[in-house]
Amino acid sequence: MHPACVFPYCQLTSERCDLDHVIEYADGGATSTTNLAPLCRTHHRMKTHARWRYRRRPDGVFVWTGPMGQVFTVDDRTHPDVE
Repeated sequence: MHPACVFPYCQLTSERCDLDHVIEYADGGATSTTNLAPLCRTHHRMKTHARWRYRRRPDGVFVWTGPMGQVFTVDDRTHPDVE
């Protein structure tokens, strides 16, 4: 599991986050380690209500797309101070 919220630049530790289905459960997404990611409550709400979207690549990198089309990547080096 990722050590922190997988939203770009967020450093809230995963222990304080919601577990989010990357592929929505209602759309057939499994409740499994490959389809769950920690999101802090603020970023979980942004994903749900503010048109932010993300996906997880096979290599474990998260790719976020914002409402204006901006793209961010989050990998295991994005949160160097979170353990």
